[in-house]
Amino acid sequence: MLDPIIDLVNDRTPLFAPWGRIVVIVGLFAAAWLVSRLAAVFARHLLAWHERRHADGEAELSTRVARVKRRETSVGIVRTTIGYAAFSAALVVSLGQLIGGVDRLAAIAGGVFAVLVGVYIAQRVLVDLIAGFAMFVERWFSVGDTIVVLANHELQGVVEDMSLRRTRLRAVNGEVINVHNSQITAVRVLPSGVKELALELFVNDPSAGVELVESVRGLVPEGPTTFVKQPWIEHVEELSDALVRIRVRLSIAPGREWLAEGFVPDLLKEKAAPGLIVHGPVTLAVDDRATRSFARASVATRWVARRAEQAQAAA
Repeated sequence: MLDPIIDLVNDRTPLFAPWGRIVVIVGLFAAAWLVSRLAAVFARHLLAWHERRHADGEAELSTRVARVKRRETSVGIVRTTIGYAAFSAALVVSLGQLIGGVDRLAAIAGGVFAVLVGVYIAQRVLVDLIAGFAMFVERWFSVGDTIVVLANHELQGVVEDMSLRRTRLRAVNGEVINVHNSQITAVRVLPSGVKELALELFVNDPSAGVELVESVRGLVPEGPTTFVKQPWIEHVEELSDALVRIRVRLSIAPGREWLAEGFVPDLLKEKAAPGLIVHGPVTLAVDDRATRSFARASVATRWVARRAEQAQAAA
């Protein structure tokens, strides 16, 4: 494309090959720099003319300063954009001259682009496969488990399908969620598949408190996507003559925690006689395995503390 210009430089000047080609390439980049500068000047004058045409003579100083800032920002964006485009064009044409023509450059560029796209796709797929294989070998979860996935967002549902590349969840509202395995940073597994909660209620009359809970039990919805089974009274403890603690167990589908945290407490407060409820209701998470683990940890901590106290007393 630039061969006639290169031949002209070589024939009409003291330069000889390959200096004529080098001079033309340098001229291309100089022209690109000049284009970027001229674009900035043109954009500045055009924006200034537009502002004068639509200017408000009574505008405040802060408004005029803001306009100047916007104008300078626009000029900078226009200058850099056109400059990048001009220098990119100069680079492409120069490479075409160095390797034997623009057609050959286009063929090489197309091949390189295809290779880069293939490498990128293969990299993403490979990362997903490695992550899926690691989760499968380490048994993070299985099909049918109820899990909470910590990806870009917290996702919750039942595992419907799992491959080395992606994991598919079914949310409690019926939505199907597909997650790339490489996007899964952590997983919380619900061992029983339901959310086990406890609701504690403090009343001043044990019989009236139990009757209150029994009356609310029949009002809550029961099903696989709400309360897996009706709430039941786990424990009644008389703390004093005027204070009784009632512990109610709740088994709820994951994602419906609001039923235990808002719906049931509101029902209890609404149905309770005036003055019956002293404190609560308070909703707590419950897990028997966690209780045993923390019990062992607390025993070990107390044992270490006791040994330290004995050693200090002996010293």
